[in-house]
Amino acid sequence: MKAEITSFNSSFFEYLCGFVWFDQERLEALMKRYPIGATEQGEPIFWHINSEHKITNGRIITMDSETGKVYDDSWYYQDGRPTCLFGEHLLDSFPTQTVALVMDEMTAAVMSCFPTPYVWIATGKGKATPTDLLPLAGKPVVVFPDKGDYSKWQETLQAVPNLQFYVSDVMEKAQGDCHTIAQMVLSQQPLRPTEAEAALMRMEEVNPNVALLVKALGLEVVGILPTSDISQDETPKTEPVSKEPKEDAVMQSILLAQEERWHGRTPECHKCPLSHKGINGTYCGKLHRYVEHGKGDCGLEAEVPPAPE
Repeated sequence: MKAEITSFNSSFFEYLCGFVWFDQERLEALMKRYPIGATEQGEPIFWHINSEHKITNGRIITMDSETGKVYDDSWYYQDGRPTCLFGEHLLDSFPTQTVALVMDEMTAAVMSCFPTPYVWIATGKGKATPTDLLPLAGKPVVVFPDKGDYSKWQETLQAVPNLQFYVSDVMEKAQGDCHTIAQMVLSQQPLRPTEAEAALMRMEEVNPNVALLVKALGLEVVGILPTSDISQDETPKTEPVSKEPKEDAVMQSILLAQEERWHGRTPECHKCPLSHKGINGTYCGKLHRYVEHGKGDCGLEAEVPPAPE
């Protein structure tokens, strides 16, 4: 198998770039914590690195770069080396810090980018054995099981000697289709504006009435024609002075541009105060489940007045 040890050219980093939170600084810090490689096909490889900072194995993920959905996985093994936990190489660097233990590597990598008091470690397998968890002995551990795995983790951890652990039930109580804590956190993060949304924001900076016109007429922005393609008259014109937009104005523009995507794609769900964009689509507060692109078929519009324009 031909692969790069570290590479940003994978579907995993492409997926993260769809969120406003993951700027260049955070992505570079993530790569420094957990070297993540890529195959020739752009599949991310989550390397497992032991306490001697040597690669023991790697999990190759086939995933959708837009939705984050994982379709398949496979493994790369270093001959003659016993496997280890994902992130095990970080334990000696943070000897007194509480460990957050999860099942899959992608969850650990994503959660490490948010401000938590934990070192994020993953087992990389559905059922970890007490032997797998021995490197955590003597350390305080908080486990975040995937939805439905709470009891399984309790049984496994009790067999590990000298382990101080607490099993969180946050995912057992979570609403919707999120199965991991990373999915739950990402479902609450604003998405980065698309090219068309960014174009609308730039036009709004020049003329705020443009956004109102686009919204009122239900228009769709597909791009902006470069000025070089527009016929210019020969009369000299004063060059406009560009101004750096204020931070709060930029945030307001981003929120406005994302409004339709956040609430769904039909007028009914767009006006519904109980719908929101989640990791797996539009979540309907009336039906208590995800609906495909917000079809608006829950009947809520007859009971709840539309949100103010």
